[in-house]
Parts: sequence; C-alpha cells; structure tokens
Amino acid sequence: MSAAAVSGAPSHIAEALARRAPNADALASLSFSELERKAHGLAPALASLRATIGDTPLVPVPSRNGRGTVWLKLESGNATESVKARTAYALLCAAVAGTRSAKPRLIEYSSGSLAFALAEFSAVLGMDLHVVVPHHAPDSMCTRLRRTGASVSKAKEGTGFLGAMDKAALMAEEEDRHFLLQHCAAETVAMHRETTGAEVVRQLRTAGQEPVALAASVGTGGTVLGVAQALREVWPGCAVTAVFPQEGPYGDPLPPTSTPRMKGTGGLGHGLRQPLLEPYEKEFAFGEVALARAQQAMASLRAKHGLAVSASGAGAWLAASEAVDGAAEPRGVAIAIVASRGTTEEWVGVGAGI
Repeated sequence: MSAAAVSGAPSHIAEALARRAPNADALASLSFSELERKAHGLAPALASLRATIGDTPLVPVPSRNGRGTVWLKLESGNATESVKARTAYALLCAAVAGTRSAKPRLIEYSSGSLAFALAEFSAVLGMDLHVVVPHHAPDSMCTRLRRTGASVSKAKEGTGFLGAMDKAALMAEEEDRHFLLQHCAAETVAMHRETTGAEVVRQLRTAGQEPVALAASVGTGGTVLGVAQALREVWPGCAVTAVFPQEGPYGDPLPPTSTPRMKGTGGLGHGLRQPLLEPYEKEFAFGEVALARAQQAMASLRAKHGLAVSASGAGAWLAASEAVDGAAEPRGVAIAIVASRGTTEEWVGVGAGI
C-alpha cells in the first residue's frame, strides 16, 4: 500500500516513505562497490570502518525437528556486535556520496543496534549525528549514545517506533539534516547482496551445501532482500521467508504500540509496508513468530548448541527449520540470519544472563 495513501499514518514519515521508496530496478541494479568507491574518495576514514565488518561465521545446527540443517549466519562478528554495523556503514557511504561531503549533518531513527553503530561510526568520522528513539527507549541507551557525541531525542509517548520515524522526518526538515531513512535505503540491499550474501554463497560452496531456503527477521527488509538476491543468482529455487513478530506483522493495519516483540523487527502500523519489500511481496513468504516462542528458541539454541542468539535470530532459525522439517526429502539445508547475540534485556526475558 502506498505510504501516501495510508489513512491515519503520521504525515511526515508517510510522505518521506512515499517520496523516497526505491523501485524494483533500483533495488536490483545499484552497485554498492561503486557507491563505496565514491564515498571513500570523499571520506577516506570510511576504509577503516569497512575493515571491521564482514566475513562473519556460518555455523550449522540441526533444524528444530532434526530433519535437516540450518546454517546460522552469526552477525555478532561485526563491529558493534550486530548486523546493523553493515547497515550503518552502507548508510554512511551513501550519505557521503550523495551529499558529496565528508561530514554531512545526519539524522536517523532507531530503537537500538543501528543507533549504536551509527553513533560509534559517526564519532570516528567526525560527523554530526542526531538520533531519534521511541519514547519507551531506556535512559541508559540515550546516555550511551550521547557519550559518543550524538544528539538524542525521544518521540512522543504512545507513538511506538513509527513515532520516532515521524519525528526524525520532521526534524530533518527543520534542522536541514540529511535523513538517512533506512527503510528506503537501496544501498543497504546492494551492500547485503555484495557482502553478506556473497559471503554466504562462498561459505556454502566451500562446505559443499546447496540451500533450499533462507529466513531472516525483518526490520527494514534490506538484509533479507540483499542476501536473497545473492543466493538466487546461484540457486534460483531458494525459497525466502521474511519473518515478522506476531505482535507486529507485515502491513499491520493497527496503530503502532510498544508491545514487547522481537527487537529490531516488525510492521510499521497503519497499514504501511516496508518499501524495500513491497516490490517483492509475491516472491517471498511472510512468517510470524511470537516473542514467547522466539525466547524458547533462544534458550534451546543456547542449551543444546552453546550459541547465544538474539530473539530475531531465533525466530529466523524457527522459520528456516519449518522449511526443511516440512520438506518431503529429509536432510535439507536452510540459512538463517542471526542479527546479534541478543541484548542483556532480551536474555533477562529468557530468564538468563548473556
């Protein structure tokens, strides 16, 4: 559904999403390596950040019912211990190349991992960054961000994550800042296609494996789409499941809430759809995982395999497991993207420390 046509959605972010939504051609053809080359020419310090991300491990574990194998792409191996380091790097490269400035004044919204990655990277680059967080974001998060030199604002109470998005869109206009707008960032898709996805392809080929499915929990959709594009170039029949929290499904028609769910994931509310995924709706399956089920999977993966994974990563493992456990032929192989090891708060919810 076009963001501009959604009734009840906050106007500033609805207009920004509609105006900057990339089409399918842009999402398939943008060259991140070329964008990166231009950005490095303007801001050579970006090269030091590039060296801290990528080449994360791909680790096999049994599927939930043991009929196949799920290979976990463990993104905690990146700087800031999260897949969001890749996203932050791609957004900063695009900002530098797009503004033709080594130090653009930036603004973005986040509820956690991306904010920390952007703040740490911006500090290295000497960039002026303003982060808008949801009203329910803990004060400890805001304090940590400010220590890096970032400015921080909170959205209005009761507006959820979409409220932070809307306030960032408004402040970008008021303060004349470059709005990163992760939900419309074709550069993140290109980056994941050329780095994360390429790594998975190389790692699977080295292991002599051929995947039948990919699953990843969705915040913006950049990760799942970019990795899917890379895998399908080699294995066209690879199925893809975009995993959303049951508490906030894709295209959620209800207003956003602060209901606990897998961190960093979820529908936007008011019927808005992730612009990066909307052109590919017919090519992907959409799965839903309740927080309690994801927490149980976190505990299981840690107890049985000694792996600490985020709730969103556990949700991806569950969805990937369904693809191989439900197949007619046993011993199938699937991929699950694990964003991080999980936050302290997530493990408290599981009843354990990280």
